[in-house]
Amino acid sequence: MPSNRLRVLCVDDSPCMREMLVTSLVRLGYEVVPVADGYEALAALRSDPSISLVISDWMMPGITGVELCQRIRDLPRPNHIHVMLLTARQGQENFLEAMAAGADDFLNKPVDMPTLSARLRVAERILTLQQRMQRNNSLLAQANQKLRTAYRRLHEDMEAAARTQRSLLPKPSLSLGAARFSAALTPSTSISGDIYNYQTLPDGSVGFYVLDVAGHGARAALMSVMLCRLLNAETFVSKEDGVTPRAPDAIVADLNRQFQSDDSVADYFTMICGVLSRDGRTMRLCQAGHPHPVILPVRGRPHTVGTGGFPVGLFEHVDYETIEIALEPGDRVFLYSDGVTECTSADGALYGEERLLQVLELTRVAPLDRMVATLQAELRGWHQRDSFDDDISIVACEIATQQ
Repeated sequence: MPSNRLRVLCVDDSPCMREMLVTSLVRLGYEVVPVADGYEALAALRSDPSISLVISDWMMPGITGVELCQRIRDLPRPNHIHVMLLTARQGQENFLEAMAAGADDFLNKPVDMPTLSARLRVAERILTLQQRMQRNNSLLAQANQKLRTAYRRLHEDMEAAARTQRSLLPKPSLSLGAARFSAALTPSTSISGDIYNYQTLPDGSVGFYVLDVAGHGARAALMSVMLCRLLNAETFVSKEDGVTPRAPDAIVADLNRQFQSDDSVADYFTMICGVLSRDGRTMRLCQAGHPHPVILPVRGRPHTVGTGGFPVGLFEHVDYETIEIALEPGDRVFLYSDGVTECTSADGALYGEERLLQVLELTRVAPLDRMVATLQAELRGWHQRDSFDDDISIVACEIATQQ
């Protein structure tokens, strides 16, 4: 007995043969729709979408069984119709003709009922598998549509987050206090774990920072946005008088206590935090695991400064250090994330600190904005790919030549 009561269309111009087939099929447990020719068969198939199996005589007036099979294949039916042709013809050429017309099975007359029953069970298994595949394909299509919708919404959310993040950055070129700043941020994705800012403090000095949150994607970006909100002008000045700039190492130490990672989540970041004096002659800065700042003096070659330090959030009991740098009008200070020196070429070579110092030396007399743009172009040429593997942030500062 068939597991499902399949509706079978029985097509034969012989009333006797048709009645014999109908009786046998009903006895086997199938629902049968009997018709006398190909025209009635096509009409039945158009009106009854539940028919999934057709048993047709080959030789019929009007539309032969082979022609009927060809027309069935042209019907706009979502499900497959299993077609079995019955004929007294013998020979391989007849079998090939039936298969070429789109028949699924071929049975010789006179019909042997046990053989027909076995063939029908095979047809039923095939149809069951096809229906299962069709359901699975439908479910897969629905899942893919949901994924596309979710991806579109995620992309829209990421773009909105990127716009918000960009809005937090200062202007790329800006004069503050005794210095001019130029900066650029190139995220590896639409959002970035790198962020920076520079702002005038109440006493006329300038507080600044650059930081790089570990990792990529939404988590790193959210943390960078939170840090940007936290590192405002109030964070840079004494709580006692609200005017005196704090030591950069004290600011970093406070952050380290506040952002201690637990064993399951390693949220940490590297940073440079500093204060440029009102007259621009002194810069105090604290390096916390971030790449070494580069000093480009008016007289002398570019060189790095700093003692390295530990990233913020990794170890609870860490001492940070503030270093003091004497500057002259025209001197430049260059800060950057490790996405610069660790930028890889096509063969995997790192850009490195030496190449960075060479580019800064070659562009030292160029306007500050052009120096930053030249380095960006140099990194793109070195990487030779559309996107970088890591976020790249660059902040350059030039002490004004006139006070």
